[in-house]
Amino acid sequence: MNHRVLNLLLTHQPPAAVARMLEWWRGYCPADDVLIVFNGAPETFAQIAHPQKIRVTDPRLSTRDHQRERQSYGAVWRGASQWLAEYGREFTHVHFAEYDHLPLVENFNALQLSRLEAEHADVLGFQLARVDGTNQPHYLYHLPQAGFLEHWACFSVRREPGVVLSMFGSGSFWTREAFEAVAGVAEPLPIYLEISLPTTAHHLGYRLRDWGEQNRHVRSLGNFADRIEQARRDGVWTLHPVKTLWNDPPANRN
Repeated sequence: MNHRVLNLLLTHQPPAAVARMLEWWRGYCPADDVLIVFNGAPETFAQIAHPQKIRVTDPRLSTRDHQRERQSYGAVWRGASQWLAEYGREFTHVHFAEYDHLPLVENFNALQLSRLEAEHADVLGFQLARVDGTNQPHYLYHLPQAGFLEHWACFSVRREPGVVLSMFGSGSFWTREAFEAVAGVAEPLPIYLEISLPTTAHHLGYRLRDWGEQNRHVRSLGNFADRIEQARRDGVWTLHPVKTLWNDPPANRN
């Protein structure tokens, strides 16, 4: 079977920064395999010079304290799924990345496909872990929330409907089926995306696996713009976070 990956890039940056981001990605995948999901003003969205783009607005996407405000990517998943249904029938997989999560090797999507198949998985996530019954902060923050654990039991196909998973949210790799299935599950209460996405996929019956050694250069804080070449030498496929790269003129980016 021929596989084709849609690279779903979430950004809120100005058009010049988005253009530089797209320039970077053109070195790693065809432009037709990139869908921009923009979370910003309509006049700014109109200036983005990329034909495959959608604008998503949702208060739960535009949070400041992401964990405590329970940031959600539900609107991103739903918007991308609608675009896939209308324009992207040939895509078989979805690679999601925030604007500051960069590919570093030319064949990174082929590598991701190979890893997914080797793991017999439907979803690959960074820092994936089972957290129910632990003192993991996101789990403890949600635990007193009425209906939190009951939500999963309503649709779970698993023998243990109380399982709760967590994975880092800046990047993930999905079969299209798993991606669209998760997009179709409504949240009856606010759940932070790093718990909601993997736990929903798990209880729908999809198999999730961790990135293992590829976790090394994916973190929540910092700016790794000066670590790109070192990360490549270390055999890293993707890097996060790289906050300032798109602010520089192209001639200054190495």
